Amino acid sequence: MSIIIPTYNERENLEELLPRIGSSMMDLDYEVIVVDDSSPDGTADVALSGELPARVIIRPERSGLSSAVLDGFRAARGDILCVMDADLQHPPELLPELYRMALSYDVVIASRYVKGSSLEGWSLFRKLLSKGSILLARLLIPRVRGIRDTSSGYFALRRECLPDGMNPRGFKILLEVLVKGNWSSVIELPYAFSPRRSGRSKLGIRTIASYLLQVLELSSPFLRFALVGAMGTLVNLLSLWSMRYLLGLGHELASAIAIEISLMNNFMLNDLWTFRRKRRGGLARSLLSYHVTNSMGVATQFVTSALLHRLLGLESVISQFVGIIFGFIVNYLMSRRLVWWWDE
Repeated sequence: MSIIIPTYNERENLEELLPRIGSSMMDLDYEVIVVDDSSPDGTADVALSGELPARVIIRPERSGLSSAVLDGFRAARGDILCVMDADLQHPPELLPELYRMALSYDVVIASRYVKGSSLEGWSLFRKLLSKGSILLARLLIPRVRGIRDTSSGYFALRRECLPDGMNPRGFKILLEVLVKGNWSSVIELPYAFSPRRSGRSKLGIRTIASYLLQVLELSSPFLRFALVGAMGTLVNLLSLWSMRYLLGLGHELASAIAIEISLMNNFMLNDLWTFRRKRRGGLARSLLSYHVTNSMGVATQFVTSALLHRLLGLESVISQFVGIIFGFIVNYLMSRRLVWWWDE
């Protein structure tokens, strides 16, 4: 088993952690890989000076936890890959059990939220934040709905379960493994999650935002398409309002221009995010195809907006909004089949 420990300023914790790993794994075949982002406190020096079979990867700059784990995966020699933090919140005494269970299961998760586990030293806010993030993933990603701790940082898996094309920008790498990995069996082991002994937590607004983006990127393309559509709706309505009431254009002309502006906005966002540049052709061809395939949705939106405004006398922005709703489903179905492709 290759035990991968990503670190940044964990010198004091590592001085205790490495001997405890050695005591726990004494009779087992293992290696320790410390991936350090050039910690200024000398974390790498502690790892290099120890008596354990530890290998150290020193990266030139602080590049993030998930990319550190991926670098550890690439350097690992073991058939079983284990990830744990260096902050002593993950007890190394559980490593032998993770090792043994990984012989029978594809993925083994040290879980904070199964019977027999416990959380120590966390505030109510931190507990709510943790459980809320897991609930969000389970709601939006069907494949992980049966797993209680999708954001655990302490887990083991068989090498062959690693997915291709992992995204190092994601914060919780286990979630990406669970969504994209080649696994068929998973088990969660309870453990006592302990308070951090020294150093500072890496949790912050940037980390939370990164996690939310990761969950959205791993969720259904339809959800991302819908979010882009919601942003496009705002662009559409703001454009219509500006041209109708600031520039004084007629409803039909303002509606047509606003539709085109929102189409361009949606194409760029869908290309970069929803479908991640998985075009069925070049940029120009895909852009033309997007307009052609969405022509039914555009026509539906335009005609609905015009009829509601002229025949029923509805206000321009309200008429346009109703038209957008009618055109959305048609746009999604046509774009999915003819402009981009992806694996569910």
